[in-house]
Amino acid sequence: MAAAEDEKLTRRAALRVGIVYFCLALVVEATTVPHFSQFFFTVEPRDVVVKKGAKTLLNCSAYHGDMSPAIRWIKDGQNLNLANTNRRTLLENGSLFFEEVLHSKSNTDRGLYQCEASVSGLGTIISRKARIDIAHIAKHFDAEPIAQIVYLHDTAVFSCRINGISRPRVRWFKDRKEVKKSNNIFIYDDGYLEIHPVQFTDFGTYMCEASNADRSRTSRVVSLRQNPKTDEITKGVAPYFIERPKNTKAVVGSTVVLHCGANGHDSQGKRPGIQWLKDGSRIQFKSSKNARIQTVGSLSLRIMMLTKADAGVYTCRAVNLEDSVDSDASLTVLVPPKFEKRPANVFAHTNSDVMFECDVSGHPPPIISWFKNGDVVIPSDYFQITDGKNLKILGLVNSDEGIYQCFGSNELGNVQASAQLVILQPDIPLPTTPSLYPLVHPGAMFTDSKNLPSMPNNLRAVLVSTRFVTLSWQTPDHTGPSGIIAYSVFWRERDSERERVTNTTTTEANIQHLKSDTEYVFHVRAYNRFGPSTKDATLTVTTDQEVHVPSPPVNLRAVPVSPTAIKVTWDAPQHKKGYITHYVLIYYEVGSTNEDEITVQGTGFTLQNLKIFREYSFRVVAHNQNGPGMSTEEFVAQTFSSTPSATPQNFTLEVSSATRIIVRWEPPPLDKQNGIITGYKIRYKKSGTKQGKTVTTDGNRNNYALTDLRKGTEYQVRISALTVNGSGITTPWQSASTYRDNLYEHNVPPAPARLQVKPKANSIVVNWAPPPTDAKILVRGYVLGYGRGIPDVYQTTLDANTHDYTIQNLQPASEYVISIRAFNNAGQGRVKLETVTTSEETKEPATPMMPPIGLKAIVLSPSTIVLTWADNSLGKSQKINDNRYYTVRYTPLPTNRGRARFVNSTDLNAHVDGLKPNTQYEFVVMVIKGRRESTWSMSVINTTQESAPGSEPRDLTPVPMEKNPLAVTLNWQPPQRPNGLITGYLIFYTTDSKQEDRDWVVEGVVGDHLSTVISDLTPDTTYFFKVQARNRKGYGPMSKTVIYKTPKVTKSASTESSAPGGLSMNVIIIIAAVGVGVTFLIVIVAVIAIILVCRRRDAQRQAALSYKSPNKPVKGIQKDVKPPDLWIHQPNNLELDKMSKSHRSESNMSVATSTMRRSSQGSSDRLDDLPPGMDALDKRRNSFVGESGYPSSGEERYQAPQHRSIIRPKPITIPVDAQPVHREPVATVTALPNGHIMQMIDPRDGLPMRPVYPRTQYNTQYTSTPRVNAGDIPQSSSTKRLHSSDDDEGNCSYGHDVMEDSYTSRIGYVKPQQNLSPYKKPTPPVSSGPIKPRTAVPVVTSKAPDVTLKSGKEDPGLEKSLSTEELTAEMANLEGLMKDLNAITQQEFEC
Repeated sequence: MAAAEDEKLTRRAALRVGIVYFCLALVVEATTVPHFSQFFFTVEPRDVVVKKGAKTLLNCSAYHGDMSPAIRWIKDGQNLNLANTNRRTLLENGSLFFEEVLHSKSNTDRGLYQCEASVSGLGTIISRKARIDIAHIAKHFDAEPIAQIVYLHDTAVFSCRINGISRPRVRWFKDRKEVKKSNNIFIYDDGYLEIHPVQFTDFGTYMCEASNADRSRTSRVVSLRQNPKTDEITKGVAPYFIERPKNTKAVVGSTVVLHCGANGHDSQGKRPGIQWLKDGSRIQFKSSKNARIQTVGSLSLRIMMLTKADAGVYTCRAVNLEDSVDSDASLTVLVPPKFEKRPANVFAHTNSDVMFECDVSGHPPPIISWFKNGDVVIPSDYFQITDGKNLKILGLVNSDEGIYQCFGSNELGNVQASAQLVILQPDIPLPTTPSLYPLVHPGAMFTDSKNLPSMPNNLRAVLVSTRFVTLSWQTPDHTGPSGIIAYSVFWRERDSERERVTNTTTTEANIQHLKSDTEYVFHVRAYNRFGPSTKDATLTVTTDQEVHVPSPPVNLRAVPVSPTAIKVTWDAPQHKKGYITHYVLIYYEVGSTNEDEITVQGTGFTLQNLKIFREYSFRVVAHNQNGPGMSTEEFVAQTFSSTPSATPQNFTLEVSSATRIIVRWEPPPLDKQNGIITGYKIRYKKSGTKQGKTVTTDGNRNNYALTDLRKGTEYQVRISALTVNGSGITTPWQSASTYRDNLYEHNVPPAPARLQVKPKANSIVVNWAPPPTDAKILVRGYVLGYGRGIPDVYQTTLDANTHDYTIQNLQPASEYVISIRAFNNAGQGRVKLETVTTSEETKEPATPMMPPIGLKAIVLSPSTIVLTWADNSLGKSQKINDNRYYTVRYTPLPTNRGRARFVNSTDLNAHVDGLKPNTQYEFVVMVIKGRRESTWSMSVINTTQESAPGSEPRDLTPVPMEKNPLAVTLNWQPPQRPNGLITGYLIFYTTDSKQEDRDWVVEGVVGDHLSTVISDLTPDTTYFFKVQARNRKGYGPMSKTVIYKTPKVTKSASTESSAPGGLSMNVIIIIAAVGVGVTFLIVIVAVIAIILVCRRRDAQRQAALSYKSPNKPVKGIQKDVKPPDLWIHQPNNLELDKMSKSHRSESNMSVATSTMRRSSQGSSDRLDDLPPGMDALDKRRNSFVGESGYPSSGEERYQAPQHRSIIRPKPITIPVDAQPVHREPVATVTALPNGHIMQMIDPRDGLPMRPVYPRTQYNTQYTSTPRVNAGDIPQSSSTKRLHSSDDDEGNCSYGHDVMEDSYTSRIGYVKPQQNLSPYKKPTPPVSSGPIKPRTAVPVVTSKAPDVTLKSGKEDPGLEKSLSTEELTAEMANLEGLMKDLNAITQQEFEC
């Protein structure tokens, strides 16, 4: 009952706690969940025009939930004071009311007004600007009517223009009476009066009156009279303009009229016709009265519902049989500002960067400005306006929170849009984006600090430039239960509160857009899934100093002054940084291949002798005493056009019938056109006569048919090209005679006489000649066919006057078959074919730029290389202030290893990541600016660092051995991605595949061998094998597991596999070991007894001598007797004495002597470089203790006995676990790394890569786990001598043995002496071959080689004598020990 009651109470308490936490969560959520506030204008003021002294109202209203914003008004950028005045009143809704509008020299209400709305604690917004204009009209007319003398039925045009606000209304008067519209009188809203045709009653006096809200004004009076000279009409008069079209600006959606009027009568008495062209092409008018584009009056051009596409150059052409004249005007379509993209509300953390995007369209392009809480944002290092429109704020601080507004304005008005920035603390995740590291559980904020990572290691600046810094660091020593998932890099200027941050998952970062010669403080913070590191790594870096050169000149302008001259002006730089010595004006013709430059002392220059109607690009560089500064952005200007300076090309005449001649031509050469070709003027006449006729074609035509000619008559024809400036050079006269008879069509036409094709990349120009004329067959048209590889896939029908055609939208470098045939009413004639291949697509030629220089490739990691370079065109400052960018191309070498890749950069450096480890790459870079680009720079080659193998060994295959059924040969292929030089392989095998990897038996293979032999397996047993590769950077993934089952082996077969005759080798080893152990125990007992006797005798002597005078010499002591020079001799502290007092505490310790470890910069005692999936305990269980292979502390050495889940089965074995805990030590022979002879030193680590020869050392140990040697690992360069005991008193070193600092010997060693004592002989070498590692007694060694000889050859008999050699080593060790004991005994007896 009591227990049940306690359980209920516990549940209730838990429930209360849960409710409390739930309520707290709701409160926290309600108070911490960020949100945006609705704050905007519902009504904004608009432009008004008001008469002086009248009333007016500017409307304004803002919304913010239940709270009414505070409203105030701004005029011309200054706060409007509404106190102490009754003339201007602020209404309740925020509107501004004017009781009386003032306008005088001292006081005027005319100006720009803005409404400002504020909410306490939120921010301020301001409305768009509204203008109050005072109605007025100018004193003088811009254009008044002019007196005219015309023929009857001609055209008369009067104009009347005057400035005023609002736009004045114009009325016309004839003979003091107002003119009304009629059939021949047209009155336009823009002040034009047009009379067409002029009748007799229209002659008289005319005047105009312009009026608006201010007042009205009257023009002068002019007369319209009849021309009495009628004889000129009979001779013929070429057209002449009485009204030319004028350059016009009109608002999109409005209606505009381009006025044009011409008079003149040709020899036939006809008035000139009017043609309209747009951008050189004739306008085709629709017959509908509702057409948007149509002619009115005397063929003036009217465009309704104006669009942006209507902008361009319009040409009015007046044509009669005598000649033709052109007059052109430009139409500019004005578009008020309109938002294409409004800024959006943003949540952001402190120290982060934020971008407000804003895009406003219009014409002229609107100027974009930014405001924060009603104050203009001034660009700085941390508030940047990018691309002229977007606002970027770097390194947010709490004071940046507020309302931001984007304004776009041009001459038609302005618009505004606002967005709110809410700053959040770092511990509050963004509502729209995931947090930096994933949340783990509600109690993560109270997580144990042990779960958090330590600070990153070895933070350093790899590259420091004037504008960027590249940082690199290493992973923290302590990563916590989870791995590192991200890093945050913070930086700020020294003594600045504004800090920026960037996140990365790598161990390097490239920080851009820094200030030169500025000290920055960098912090790097690591994150795991529990949170940030307990401490940040900190580094202070000062960027390089820039050269003190001038900033770019400002206000660069280029204005054409003639067809061959352009005037370029500019202003001095804002930052001269000294005195300006001169300027360099650099210019080039757009599309040319070189630049020219001129040295200028002032701030302007006029370039002469330029090409006509060509675009030129200009930029200016200022020079001071330190050299050239930064260049201005390029400014493009075009010289004026002129008349063509060459005749049309390929001018031919072709007689097509008895009354028609076809004129064909091609445009003048491009560099001789001198403008846009607006048409061609053709003059033709009968041979032998002076009087002729003129026709004018469109500029986009290249043929024209002269019709209504006389049969059998010879005609002369010439042609010239036209621009807006007039007619160019005419061709010589060419003659052609019309046919005497007409043509018939009782038969189909013959094939065309000629077919010519001219291929381009995406088109083919086709020309053909009509069928022969002797057949007298009428041709009504042609059928042109073409197809890719076959003809007539597509067909086009053309008229009989067309003899050329351009086929568009074709594929480059493709073969096409062209066909042409003539037809008439009888059908289609014979076909003529031609095959042609289109050319390859080529880029438009552009002026090349100088390639970057000084390209450097700096390796940061196995996958990252940082590139830096310089750009000569930037001058000494090397600062980019235009729209250029750089393209880096990098290719793995040799080139057949992969295709080239590209990365773009807007700075003079690039961070190339995602590279392959241990791979050589070639890098080149080019600069691109608009249509201009440079060639590739000189290449640079570098190799990425190595990393652990990225893939597993392949094709692991077990192959049984014929002579030994209990052995298997394993073969495999190297990893596909070794990521470095393979230094060894680990072979894992077991009989239970369900065991974890740490419990499998491990064998090692040295170097890049691709096979090994595993012997002494158990018969009729299934084994599982897998292999793992390693290089000097670590271990790769394991291969797939393969299965192998050993065959059944009879007893006789097992006997045969051992040495013939006598006992087996294992039995011999066991007997020898037992004998050695017993002998060793007897010797130890004898030595101890002798030592006790000698010490008792010493005590008696010391007692006797204590009664003697100290000045007397002691008798009985021989001065010439020297103690033996033994390394184990230490007075009163013998080596064996220590061994006897150790209480066999190490009897169950597994001492690893493997040399496998991974090198790591800055650390020689790391355990995290071992195979993945093995912790420190697991690694010790598989002979991986410490980094160097030796026990690094007593804690690791004195461990309780560890039981393996599997012991490699042997034919004959003695269980290690069954042995007594306290037993006599067994001397084993172990190969240690030789730190004296190196094959190669890696300059990056400063550590040796692989030792050549093994050293031999005799370790007195009690148990031994299987040791692995898969390639020697670089040892730490720090060394110390191996002492004979715990303390540092020993002063004897053994040969050249080198050990790690981290190793402190706690094991008794008995070393072979090298003739150090006169009482013993030198010990012969134990073995010249490699010594194999051994397991616990009985010793059964692996047959897989683990040491590579220098010669690369192995002793064929070595494998069979391994056990004998180990026994020999044991005996040699025992022999040396006995000699040392004999020497000690002799010394004791001598005393």
